[in-house]
Amino acid sequence: MARNIPDVDIDIYDPKSLADPYENYRIFRDAAPIVRLPKYDLYLMSRFEDVRDALKNWPVFSSASGVAMNDVMNDAIAGGTLGSDDPVHARLRSIVGRPLAPSKLNELRTLISERAQGLIARLCEQGSFDAATDLAQFLPLTVVRELVGLPEDGANKQLTWAAANFNSLGPRGLDLTESALPILNDMVTYARECSPEMVKPGSWIAQLFEASDKGEIAYEQVGALMNDYLGPSLDTTIFATGNAISLFAKYPEQWKKLRENPNLIPNAINEAVRLESPIQGFSRKLTDDFELGDQQLHAGARVLVMYASGNRDERRWGNPEEFDIERKNADHLGFGHGVHTCLGANLARLEINALLTALIPRVERFEVHHSERVLNNILRGFKTLKVTAHPAKVMESA
Repeated sequence: MARNIPDVDIDIYDPKSLADPYENYRIFRDAAPIVRLPKYDLYLMSRFEDVRDALKNWPVFSSASGVAMNDVMNDAIAGGTLGSDDPVHARLRSIVGRPLAPSKLNELRTLISERAQGLIARLCEQGSFDAATDLAQFLPLTVVRELVGLPEDGANKQLTWAAANFNSLGPRGLDLTESALPILNDMVTYARECSPEMVKPGSWIAQLFEASDKGEIAYEQVGALMNDYLGPSLDTTIFATGNAISLFAKYPEQWKKLRENPNLIPNAINEAVRLESPIQGFSRKLTDDFELGDQQLHAGARVLVMYASGNRDERRWGNPEEFDIERKNADHLGFGHGVHTCLGANLARLEINALLTALIPRVERFEVHHSERVLNNILRGFKTLKVTAHPAKVMESA
């Protein structure tokens, strides 16, 4: 049985909590290293060091039984990288990650940069636009969707599938979870019925079928591994981009600092992901009893490990709720940690870097006119972020 684990009666999946979760995270951090959410019989870790160590300790904090808070979704992701541990996970990750290797991303750098420059030129000519859609969705819905390689009927559903994919990770009984599960089933069915003839030659999914032909994976595994491309490759980058623009609008002195020193772009991306983590957290299932100080959890317990809370932990960060692009932040948890670190993190960085690089010479400051957050069990980002990009006083060459 669990020992010395306090109940904290906060519903983190309530719409108000999803819209503004950070005060709840502070309450969890202050209550104890591990707390229990009685409504869902889930345990939760919220402090930076504890979350990082749990993610590192994958043999005990296991993903092999899934990372969702319900069995339907955990069954759906079984056989993929998200629902496995090493050595199986490492083998599958090496196959899924081939198109995301540094050498492959270097080949995309020019294409992504050119697409970003063209987009930003058009948007800045307009002056006002929706940064959540017009800006943040552009590269994922053009470059990345082309690379994934689904035919048009599947490609057009990817955004819907991606949102449902993450909502389906929540506990059963929630409106967001229940409404997402049929959409998830549609995605899973499509993936299972997808064939090599349907996908774009040379695409990421085509390479999965090639791996099957070589005997590296079973043909039946292709559908499960497709999930790594259909879900995470879009929404996480889209939300990270919108969050970054929102933060630069809120902290104009940080945008000024970035314009004066564009070499800070990689660190600025890390800081935006730290402060507004697109993925708030996943769960793990304990394979053994676990002790943390005087607290104990039993084997079989399901534990939420909250990246977003750890990223704002006062025990790790000075002024954690401030956006500071010069902060030493390379160890943030926004892309996960350890063997399950986000496969697409470097692609996301490449896309956001290209957009910021294109914006810097053209935009003096951002002004937000209207914003609306997406409600999602796992993700944090904007549904709408209407901004004006005020032109730079001196228009430098892009």
